[in-house]
Amino acid sequence: MLFKFASADLENTSIIDCSTGQVVYHVSTPGPCVRARSRSTTSIRSFATYSSSSREKIDMAEPKITSLIDSDGVAVAEIFWENGVASVIRIGDETLAGTRDLFDASCVRTTEDETCIPTRMEYTWRTTEDELTLLDDDSEVIGRYYSDCASDDLLPAYASGSGSDYFELDMQQVSEDEIAELFVSYLLMHRLRERMYSLPKAHSQQYLQPPKSPLHRLRRRAGRSIANLRDSLRRSVS
Repeated sequence: MLFKFASADLENTSIIDCSTGQVVYHVSTPGPCVRARSRSTTSIRSFATYSSSSREKIDMAEPKITSLIDSDGVAVAEIFWENGVASVIRIGDETLAGTRDLFDASCVRTTEDETCIPTRMEYTWRTTEDELTLLDDDSEVIGRYYSDCASDDLLPAYASGSGSDYFELDMQQVSEDEIAELFVSYLLMHRLRERMYSLPKAHSQQYLQPPKSPLHRLRRRAGRSIANLRDSLRRSVS
């Protein structure tokens, strides 16, 4: 199945089923607000004190929250951001301790060319400078990200930045109840990949020292991003 992202801003976009043209999910990230925790969500503050089964209602100023909303208007998943880190993730009625529970940091594999990050569903995200793919437990590709395409035929856009992003998923290898969690992990992996490999042009113009090689910059950024991810997950365990 081929999915199209209506906007390049993955924090505020619609995910469209290309076979039907129907919106499958909306991704919404409003600004911080004051809200009461519902029976299906757990706040950042209370998470450190109560287990995920705690249902006490607490009014507080919430940090940024990214919601995955289905076609019926139900928020089937939420990512709670704290200082740019996904510290709490809710998927359905289950509350996770952020990326620590969603990914397996102990099995992250990093080389000069690629980084592989397993998920708790026994799928693995593989990212390189040019690709983002989803692998099954046999290391077969079952999902693939396509960037800046002109149309559903996945041909590159004529002008850079004028196309849309797509994600192709083999639905024969994925169960229906896994899709929401896969999109949550996709949003997080896409964000990580941008930090690892993207370097804004303006950034390089701010410095006068001789530029280092692209490979050197890539190694430093990839190593730093993975180290930060591991540190974040380990801190949440302790």
